[in-house]
Amino acid sequence: MKRKMSFLEGSMFAGKDTPVNLIFTVAVEGNLSGGNLENALQKVQNRHPLLKIVVWQDENGIPWYVSPDEIQPISLRIVERLSDKDWWNEAEKEWHNPFNVEKEPLARLVWIRSERTSELILICHHCICDATSVIQLMHEILNVTDNPGMDIGSYQSVSSLMDLVPVEMQRRRANIFMTNLITGATGFYLGMVSWMKEKKKDHFYTMNWKLDRDTTGLILEKCKEEGLSVNTVLCLAFMKAFENVRHRSINRRVFCSVDTRRFLPEIGRDHLFPFPVMIELSSGNKQHDFWGQARYLRDKLYNKIEKTDIRKMLMYTEHLVSLLPKSIRYAKAGKGPHDFAFANLGKVKIRESYKNFSVRTVYSPSSRFPMGNPTKISTSTFRGQIDFVFTSEEGFLKYQDALIIKENAMKLLLNQVATHESSVF
Repeated sequence: MKRKMSFLEGSMFAGKDTPVNLIFTVAVEGNLSGGNLENALQKVQNRHPLLKIVVWQDENGIPWYVSPDEIQPISLRIVERLSDKDWWNEAEKEWHNPFNVEKEPLARLVWIRSERTSELILICHHCICDATSVIQLMHEILNVTDNPGMDIGSYQSVSSLMDLVPVEMQRRRANIFMTNLITGATGFYLGMVSWMKEKKKDHFYTMNWKLDRDTTGLILEKCKEEGLSVNTVLCLAFMKAFENVRHRSINRRVFCSVDTRRFLPEIGRDHLFPFPVMIELSSGNKQHDFWGQARYLRDKLYNKIEKTDIRKMLMYTEHLVSLLPKSIRYAKAGKGPHDFAFANLGKVKIRESYKNFSVRTVYSPSSRFPMGNPTKISTSTFRGQIDFVFTSEEGFLKYQDALIIKENAMKLLLNQVATHESSVF
């Protein structure tokens, strides 16, 4: 492979010295074999084309995916496990540890090891992998570690994202006009804001917590009764929690992540892909109660998803590639027009029990994004528990404010569930 990154892929890359690391951790009970883990990493690497590339930047600062003559294996680092907090300490290190993108594969694994309990931390660069991808990789690693003879095959990745755009769409005069207009306007705007300086993000923090099974069950039951997705309800709870931090000025907007595979069936759910589609949502009608606002938000989200034309987006943004260095510089200087990004990954598709071990728990995939507003909340569900990860940076959202937002969101959810539970009896 030797191809220039698309604008959206390059935006996830953000420069060779910038760590944009996506981290996913699972806790395992039972016997893990180092030899079996290394075998699993080799098979997984052989399966996915984007695990066999490095990244080079050309003289204009544009990044390329490149297949070297010989690729290094995915590294496995072993740490002896002394406490339940060791995995968190190692995750903190890995968030800040950039890949040597010109020489090594853009994935690595850390094994926090003890006789019966382990944590596996999978780290991938965001320019090859989104949250769905990193869960899929861990799924494959666990399967092959438990069954070393398993054949997981391989596949060919797209040679260019423009291959996903029909030729007739590219040739349509109206689309050519819009492409030129967007490219010109973007270039002009980036030139106008070139004076802006990067805002250093040196004080990231991440909070992680879970709801117990009973509370999770009540939330799921209430959402089903109201005809709402958990995604919508959780997103609204955090939107309202942000609004209730009185001393903060807020935008009343959120970017909601939607899996790009939803729009591009050519990209398999078990294939690596680097970016989600971001849908902008704003607060609902305050005259409604919580569930009325949730229905408003749901309808707005579905309407925007219905109108999303990812192939046009790829076509338009492909012509912005030459502007990537300026765009990344601007993004590192800007604050973003939203309060936070939200991603609900739903039920994690990883088995609980294997022949030689079991998965005790998972922690939602998370990253620390160095551009724009870095505030992001991710959720997932495993073994009947909703898991939350809340990431931001002190310069954008004070840790104490984040704690208040977390507490307000959870209190709001629990109050809604309690109201529902009392009405049942």
